Amino acid sequence: MKTVGIIVEFNPFHNGHKYLIDKAKKVTKADNVIVVCSGNFVQRGMPSFFDKSIRTKAALLNGVDVVLELPVMYATASAETFAASAVRLLDKLNCVDYLCFGCETDNIKALPIVADILLKEPEDYKNMLSVYLKNGFSYPKARAKALTDYCNENHILSEYIVNQMIGQANNILAIEYLKALKNFHSSMKPLAIKRTGSSYHSDVLDNTFASATGIRKAIRNKQSIKDFIPDNCVNLYPIHEENSQYMELNDFSRILGCQLIHNKDFTKYYDISQDLSNRIQHFTSQFTDIDSFIEQLQSKNYTYSGISRILCHILLNIHQTDMNEFIAHDYFDFVRVLGFRKQNKIISKIKSQSSLELIGKFSSYYNRSTGIARRMLDINMSADALYRMVYMNKYNEQLPTEFERQICIL
Repeated sequence: MKTVGIIVEFNPFHNGHKYLIDKAKKVTKADNVIVVCSGNFVQRGMPSFFDKSIRTKAALLNGVDVVLELPVMYATASAETFAASAVRLLDKLNCVDYLCFGCETDNIKALPIVADILLKEPEDYKNMLSVYLKNGFSYPKARAKALTDYCNENHILSEYIVNQMIGQANNILAIEYLKALKNFHSSMKPLAIKRTGSSYHSDVLDNTFASATGIRKAIRNKQSIKDFIPDNCVNLYPIHEENSQYMELNDFSRILGCQLIHNKDFTKYYDISQDLSNRIQHFTSQFTDIDSFIEQLQSKNYTYSGISRILCHILLNIHQTDMNEFIAHDYFDFVRVLGFRKQNKIISKIKSQSSLELIGKFSSYYNRSTGIARRMLDINMSADALYRMVYMNKYNEQLPTEFERQICIL
């Protein structure tokens, strides 16, 4: 019995995701698909468009057998930490044969070459990176330039190929997945599948395989998305002509604004340097909403996504010291099941072989949890409570608490 693991957000689930799942099963001849999915906040530092239960059900209706939740502190982290934590989760299940991921490149052979350089960080590469960082480039741009220079000098890859590898979102994650597999000495075999249709950031609906970005924009603009999502999701998503129900970053502006006012030093939060802390403090008096605040904070050193993530860490009270301890503790001791297909036996296999404790009944595990596990659960539960409160205030409609949320079983 072969199993393929996929790391996802499904924000929201669309035809491209269905294609990836079907292709992964076909290529690997896998009997089971396990996905590790972000919960109610995603890697760009934003709330998920739809609640995690809706996204879980969409996955189970379209070829996924088990949906496991990636804790919020990892789900909102940089690509490196996001990828490492999710790979480690799948690896600790001790039953996943393949790690499948989408990417933009046709040059699949170049991915592990770039991953190997970034993992080993040769001395020449590190020196080049240091020079670009000292010259004020953001880390992503400095890394791209250093990698290009290193590959050129050592006649490894052309500048065009390097830029292609690290200039597109899915390629960046693919490289991080490969790094993590090597770093953890994982037995999972990587499988890269070329992305088809619109690019990750494209907001134009001109292809059956539209991006999640384009689909979210269409929903905001009250356009039909039925051609871009599986038929079984049309009535699942809370989308209506006059009153679609979805969550956006600015829905949390008042809460973040209050936290900015009551803080003077932001370096305690995950991934915030002293320089960025000073910059946030300087612009706090001009804060009106999150989107415009991100634009104010942007500079050549700080990307939109990077700033969005660190503001999310402030919003969700994710501290650097906690993250250091969680990662040092091998990321986690538990995994929460969001949903599974009951006719499939893979959930029983996970229970018997995993080194992680599966959380089925949340209240039962929470009440006996202690130490690091309890702290992780508290951070995750607080984030979900915030999402729930803002949603209910926006739509005057109830969402279950984490103690009330039921596992989705199909």
